[in-house]
Amino acid sequence: MTSIDVHALTKEYGTRRAVDDLTFTVRPGRVTGFLGPNGAGKSTTMRLVLGLDRPTSGTATIGGHAYATFREPLRRVGALLDAGAAHGSRTARDHLRALAASNRVPARRVDEVLEETGIAAVARRRVRTYSLGMRQRLGIAAALLGDPEVVMLDEPSNGLDPEGIIWIRELLRRLAAEGAPYWSPVI
Repeated sequence: MTSIDVHALTKEYGTRRAVDDLTFTVRPGRVTGFLGPNGAGKSTTMRLVLGLDRPTSGTATIGGHAYATFREPLRRVGALLDAGAAHGSRTARDHLRALAASNRVPARRVDEVLEETGIAAVARRRVRTYSLGMRQRLGIAAALLGDPEVVMLDEPSNGLDPEGIIWIRELLRRLAAEGAPYWSPVI
C-alpha cells in the first residue's frame, strides 16, 4: 500500500518561511485532514509533494518515490489544487479526454468519473458556464480519472452545496475503505 511521507520539509520564499521543518505520514486506508489558518502553508505543502515547487530542504515522497518520477502520474496520484484549472472554452468531457489520453487512461473512464461526480448531464457544456461547485466536481473527476492509489484534494468541499458536501464525504470514506490514502488540507 502507498503512503505519503514528508520529512523535514521546508519552503522559503525569500525571507518568508511558508513551510517550516514539517514531518508527517499519510497512511493508506485513512482520510487525513490537514488543518490550519489561511497562509499556514497547507497548499504549499501539497505543491511540494506534487513537485510543483521545490523545497528549500527536506523530502516528500509517495510510495517512496518523488512524484516527478512517475511515468503516468494520474494512475498513481489524483490531485485537485485549483478548481479553475480546466480551460474555460473546453467542455468537461474534452478536458477529461485530454487528461486520459496523456496518461493512457482508457476513454471509458471519462464517462465513469463524470457519472461518479454527478456532472455527466452537463459534460458537453463549456467549463466557463459552470458554477464553482460544478468546477470543483470536474476537478475531483480529473483527480479520480486514473483510478489512482493516492488522492490529494485541496479544499474539496469548496463551492459545493449541502448535497455535494455529503457526497464528497461519502466518496472520501469509500476511497479510504478501498485502501487509498486520502489527504486534504481542508475537509
